[in-house]
Amino acid sequence: MYARIAAFEGGDSEKLRQINEERMQSGQMPMPDGMKRAMVLGDADGNRRLFISFFDSREQIEAAQEEFERMGDEIPEDVRGRRTSVDVYEVVFEGDA
Repeated sequence: MYARIAAFEGGDSEKLRQINEERMQSGQMPMPDGMKRAMVLGDADGNRRLFISFFDSREQIEAAQEEFERMGDEIPEDVRGRRTSVDVYEVVFEGDA
């Protein structure tokens, strides 16, 4: 399993949360092919976020890059924030309590 981690600064966390909730309720949440699950982590100040998406392989992440760019274009930068980095990590451990 691999995790793609995109970091963002700025934006409007409340508006982003609202957009995501509306998309989930309407069944229109875009999910690139091969993506198993995703999560967004935010800092206490609401100024930084990490968008973490999980895939079975690096190749699936590379194939999804165009879709991620399109998703970024659908949400204005003043809402999503400015992307500061994108990294890929292999998941070497995962556990539940």
